Formats: sequence, structure tokens, C-alpha cells
Amino acid sequence: MKKQLMLLSLVLLSVNAAATDKYVDPAQKEIDQKQKPLVEKYKKSCSAHNKVSCLLEAKSKANEAVPGRGSVAYSKNNYGSLNKVQAKNKVKELVGLYDQLAHQSSQSWQGKITQRQVEAEIKWIMSYRLEQSMPDIYTAKMYVGASLN
Repeated sequence: MKKQLMLLSLVLLSVNAAATDKYVDPAQKEIDQKQKPLVEKYKKSCSAHNKVSCLLEAKSKANEAVPGRGSVAYSKNNYGSLNKVQAKNKVKELVGLYDQLAHQSSQSWQGKITQRQVEAEIKWIMSYRLEQSMPDIYTAKMYVGASLN
């Protein structure tokens, strides 16, 4: 009976870990879907003779056309009109997402966002909507009263 309980516990822990291991952000998934055909289009028009260079150039152009999470353009478009109360609530939400992504897999998938992207958005909001100088994830956590872990 103990072995069965231990096995069940391990299975439940594995399922729980896998759930946070591959978080799919709906906004980034939509961005990825819009960028994918652009990357293919830009790869075809690339003049470099190196496939890797063409891929990097194509991804860069696609990101300019459809800004991804964590970029300045994305932050301006999505957070530029927030008032102070809305901005503080958004920072609180993003801090929670940042913590949720702590043990995320290093693999790539459609809709994946990273802690670095989320932190970039937090920093943008803290700087431009909440007028905090030189913010980082720890000052953001203190600002919204979140745990520093």
C-alpha cells in the first residue's frame, strides 16, 4: 500500500511539474503564429549564402513586424496607456507569472515566454508607468508586496 501511495505521489508531482514546465502564453502563441509565415517569407528573400544567417535575419525582421513579449515595442503597445493602479496590478500579475516560469524547460515551443521576457515587461512598466528608477525583479516584488523568493 505504501509503495502504491508513493508511486501515485510521484506521478502527481511529475504531472504538476510538467504543467509548469511548458507554460504556453496565449499572447505569445498568437505572436508566434503571425511571425512564422513572415520568417519563411523573409528567408526566401535573404541574399546571404548562409542558412543560419538568413534564419536569424528573417526572425529579426519578423520580430520587428510583429513584436514579441518582452520587447520595448510590445510593452509600449500593451502597457503604454495604463494608469498607476492598472500598472501596479499588471506588475503584480507579471511577478506571479515570473515566479511560475522559474523551473521552465529550456526547450522551445510555440507560445513560450521566458522569465527574461517577463522581467523586461516589468521593468518597462516600473520605469515608464510607475516612474521607478532602475527597477529590477526584486524592487518590483517589493513594490507589489510579493515574496522575494
